[in-house]
Parts: sequence; C-alpha cells; structure tokens
Amino acid sequence: MTSFSGNSKKEKLVKEGEIRLAAVVSELNLPFSTVDRLLPVIKAMCPDSEIAKKLKCGKIKCSAIVKNVLGKKEHDDLLDLLRNNCFSLIVDESTDRGCIKHLALVARVVTVKGVKDMFLTLVPLESATASSLHEHIKSVFREADISYKEHMIGFAAGGANVMMRVNNSLSTLLKQDIPNLFVMKCICHSFHLCASYACKKLPRSVEDLARDIHNYFLSPKQSMAFKEFQEFADVKPHKILHPSQTRWLSLHSVVKRLLEQLPALKLFFAQALMEGRLQAS
Repeated sequence: MTSFSGNSKKEKLVKEGEIRLAAVVSELNLPFSTVDRLLPVIKAMCPDSEIAKKLKCGKIKCSAIVKNVLGKKEHDDLLDLLRNNCFSLIVDESTDRGCIKHLALVARVVTVKGVKDMFLTLVPLESATASSLHEHIKSVFREADISYKEHMIGFAAGGANVMMRVNNSLSTLLKQDIPNLFVMKCICHSFHLCASYACKKLPRSVEDLARDIHNYFLSPKQSMAFKEFQEFADVKPHKILHPSQTRWLSLHSVVKRLLEQLPALKLFFAQALMEGRLQAS
C-alpha cells in the first residue's frame, strides 16, 4: 500500500507538471509545437528529478490539455461567476475566412482579482438579424442556466445598425427584457466616425502626399539611399508609414512620422529633383 500510494502521488505530480507546462504555453500565446523543444530542455536541466523524467507532453497532448482541461475549468468557473454575480455583456459579430458568421460573447464580471473581461463563447450564425442574435444570446444563457434578466446590468457593442439602431436592434430587444439595462456603444467606432467626418474637411492632398512618399520608398534602392540622408540629418532611422484604409486613425501616426523625418526628406527629394529622378516636383 505504501508503494502504491507513493506511485500515485508521483503520477499526480507528473500530471500537474504537464498541466502547468500547457498553461504557460497558453498564457504566453506560444505555438503548441513549442513543448516539443521545451520538454527536452527541462529534462536536461533537471536530470536528478524523477518528475521531469516522466513528463510526456507533445503538441497534441498540450493542445488537448488546454482545450479539455484548462479551457473547460476556466469556462465552468466563469459560468459559476455569472450565475451568482452581476455582469455586463460585450458582443461583436464577424465573418471568418470560411465566410461563416460568428457572434463573440465576452462577459465583464468582478472577480477576486478585480474587474475582468472573460471570453464566454463563440456562436456560429446562419442569420445576423437583430432577432436572430437576440435568440442566440438567450439560448446561450438558457443552456448555461444563467438568469441573465436578473444579473445582466450592461451591454456594449459596435455601432452597426443591427446592434444599436433606435428600433428593432439587439440593444432594444435586450432592453425589452431588461428595462434598466445600461447600453454603451463602442467608443472606438464613435471616435472613428468623428475622425472620418473631420478628415473630410481636410484637403485630400495631405493623404495623397503621404501615400506618394510611402510608395516612392517601396524600392529597396531608394530605401537604402534614404538611410544616408537620415544619418546626415541626424534623424532616427525609421521607415515611412503607409496610411491604412482599414486601420482607424492611422493617418495621425503617418503624419507624425513624416514630420519626424522632414529634414531628411527635404534633402533627399531636393537631390532627386536635381538629378531628374522625380516625375513631378
């Protein structure tokens, strides 16, 4: 019995070690294949450890531990929190590369470590209408045995019509279920709209100039030549940024970088103009 008990305790420590290893890989967002290289290093560093010798955790096992052990435990703990505490719901609808619509649900709840945003679930959608989204959310809470009408106090989403319009939107349907629900539109969307309308009042030539300068340095030859002017003008050797069509407020960082590199840019394009390498001055 003593021998059996000792082996059982050792096996428990081995399993605990494998779970801890999988938890580190998951927390640091590392590829699961990392454990294939990491485990031999651990065994080499601890040659006298019986626990390290018995560790067996490849990428397939690590993936299974994260999905079926750590993930399930965290999900169950979150459901217990939502059943017994007030929470807010953050949602967003998107389409993946397989052209399948999904609704992501994130719960903001108070834990012993403070207020945390915790992933609840990802719901595949056939239809993205307000009533369909509403039914899917109710189904998620119903299956998890969560009384959302009693515990849900806040709702946040993007500014799309299906989420936030005045009539027949997801927010209005939820407010019918919870009259005192606090609704907040995504401030990033709001700031983006404000910035977009403000930029319409600016001359288009500013953005065009930024794109033309970036496109001019797509050539490795021009980029290498520009580094010499950066050294001569004593400016930091940073690359010229590109104004993105989809990244919000990207023009600000582009203009800021151009102002930083302005002394070197003036010298570079002055020489290019004298050598006739510019199509337009």
